[in-house]
Amino acid sequence: MKILKAYKYRLKPTDEQVNLLYRMAGCGRVVFNESLEMLLSIARKELSFVGDKKALYNELNSLLPKDRITLAKKFPSSAALNKHLTQWKKKTELSFLTEAYTDNLQQRQRDLRDRAVKDWCSGKRGFPVFRTRKLAHHSTLRFVNFPKYCRLEGRHAKLPNGLGLMRYYQSQPIQGLPKSCTVTLDPCGNWHLSILCEVEIEPARTGTGAVGIDMGVAKNMTLSNGVVYKGVSSFATHRDKLAKEQRRLSRKVRGSANWKKQKQKVARLHKRIADIRYDYQQKATTEISKTHAMVAVEALKVANMSRSAKGTVDDPGKNVRQKSGLNRSILDQGWGELRRQLEYKMTWNGGLLIAVPPHHTSQTCPACLHVSAENRTSQASFACVHCGFVENADVVGAINVLNRGLAALESAA
Repeated sequence: MKILKAYKYRLKPTDEQVNLLYRMAGCGRVVFNESLEMLLSIARKELSFVGDKKALYNELNSLLPKDRITLAKKFPSSAALNKHLTQWKKKTELSFLTEAYTDNLQQRQRDLRDRAVKDWCSGKRGFPVFRTRKLAHHSTLRFVNFPKYCRLEGRHAKLPNGLGLMRYYQSQPIQGLPKSCTVTLDPCGNWHLSILCEVEIEPARTGTGAVGIDMGVAKNMTLSNGVVYKGVSSFATHRDKLAKEQRRLSRKVRGSANWKKQKQKVARLHKRIADIRYDYQQKATTEISKTHAMVAVEALKVANMSRSAKGTVDDPGKNVRQKSGLNRSILDQGWGELRRQLEYKMTWNGGLLIAVPPHHTSQTCPACLHVSAENRTSQASFACVHCGFVENADVVGAINVLNRGLAALESAA
């Protein structure tokens, strides 16, 4: 079976290469923004909208899915947008675009038209916004034809547009055939190289049996067989230190040298929090995927669960502070990333992942199927008021998730 697998490495560019990377990323942002401005002009005309840009975005994001699709059909295709590059390069104020790698600029237009607009049409995200150098993830370079324009030489990667041989930290060997690569910037100012490879694998189903997983806040994952993954809660662990560093940042003169240094400290702390969580997630999901043939998880809508309760001026929310704390705890657990990793790792290992509806999993008795809020007397205890079944509440939730997964598998057969 052929799969696409990405290998990510930290780059070690020279000062000259760093300057060129920033210029190329800047050109990509300009092309993205120029193309977006064109789409907004078309949207304004098609909707007969009169108002500022903020109101236009509100109007676009309030459209129904079918109306979004109808409007998107009026937008030029990515190929049509690519043709405008030649005209933009002839403009005096945009003449610097001639220094950039054309494929990178065209790829930014594809990112806008074929990805961002598509996500907006499906309701996955809002209408695309303008790219800014203040956000590190807006600085991206993609080389789509790796075999033709790029190559690997030991611990160096050869990249086009004058970048030349660029050293990277080879933390793991590359397997398979490189297809494309992406150069990205992180908030700490480090450049990374991600190489997408086509790898031939033979899924070996080493795991046996099926297991259900109950996602939680107090305990990150509880399996139906009683195994518990407590999680790391990296944000909660570093929250006080992060607040201290952010207070120091707020007292600096914005844009000053000390402000920039302190901003880097905050960025490094955020990265450490994310790295700790990511390391735990990789190890936990690898262990689960290798020891089980089928895994059932809850199809949780994390975005809805972590939505703010602040409300509006006319209709203010209730218990805003308590909900805010719960939202932080939910996001700190990384449920969405756990499910994403389990999905592709189960496929690689010849297993199966099933997502089931999460409603009433902690209130349903797995013995008699009686559903009642009174079954769960506390956060950790479950006692069925109908048949007297007693078990840990998280284990009960995991058992119910597993039963729903098996039922879905049976009905699909």
